[in-house]
Amino acid sequence: MNLRRLEYFLAVVEEGSVSLAARRLHMTQPPLSQAIQALEREVGTELLQRLPRGVEPTAAGRLLAEQGRDLLRWSERVGESVQRIGQGLGGRLRIACVPSISWSLLPPLLKRFRVEAPEVEVLLSDPQPLRVLNLVADGGADVGFIAPTDTASVAAAYPSLVVEPLAEMPLGLVTPLDREQAGGPVDAASFAQDAWIIPEAVPGFPGLAELADELWRREGFRPARVQYVSTLQTTLPLVAAGIGVGLMPMDLVGPFTPGVRIAEVAGGVAPLRPALIRSAQMRPSPALERFLGVVSAAFGATGPEAV
Repeated sequence: MNLRRLEYFLAVVEEGSVSLAARRLHMTQPPLSQAIQALEREVGTELLQRLPRGVEPTAAGRLLAEQGRDLLRWSERVGESVQRIGQGLGGRLRIACVPSISWSLLPPLLKRFRVEAPEVEVLLSDPQPLRVLNLVADGGADVGFIAPTDTASVAAAYPSLVVEPLAEMPLGLVTPLDREQAGGPVDAASFAQDAWIIPEAVPGFPGLAELADELWRREGFRPARVQYVSTLQTTLPLVAAGIGVGLMPMDLVGPFTPGVRIAEVAGGVAPLRPALIRSAQMRPSPALERFLGVVSAAFGATGPEAV
């Protein structure tokens, strides 16, 4: 149904006169009459009964007038919703994010995004790194966050993705809170007899397991025992229980993390290098474009080019 003709028809019904409705609509009477006749042809029935002075709706016209007002209000709401989605102020944003970033870098970004686009529904998942990459590559997520040791190798392995580096994520050695240690950086070799709790290596994804191996080689030892866990977040409760020590991002361990402390490693340890990933083949939705602007403002220009 032509909504403009419906609007004209409602004006005629409300005024009870084609000439008065034409004056209200700032148009002449002939084109208004033609529009009403076109609407009657469109719905296949007479809508107005001509009286000696003015018009009144037929039974079909009264029904159309009653429901037509709701239809116009609904169309206005649809138009506003479409406009907001087109401006990135509505719709849905699907984020796949590894836990190390969802605990640290992501919350401030989401908080800012919430201020800018409060009506966008944010769906967050925290799968394994390779699953994050595949979700974004396959269109199952709009944007992803990963924390590899080398963003260039990830970009080379996934040419269908844009990989945008963010700030580095320094690592430290996390130990039980009751473990005595002097202030300042700790000597990794002094924990050679401890179990080291490390996220298991992910084939094709350089991560903490590789950094731990590099540290052990540099310091000339191999831990008495290595306990591999499926996810980084599993490390903290095990360390708090006194089962071992581990490498963790410094930002993930704070005064409100019970039972553990974290310290820099003497001689340093290479950081994780968080990155935002998105499809290089699909145009970003307006909501994603707005979110990318929030990320860019937080971390500086990250550019659209793959690393």
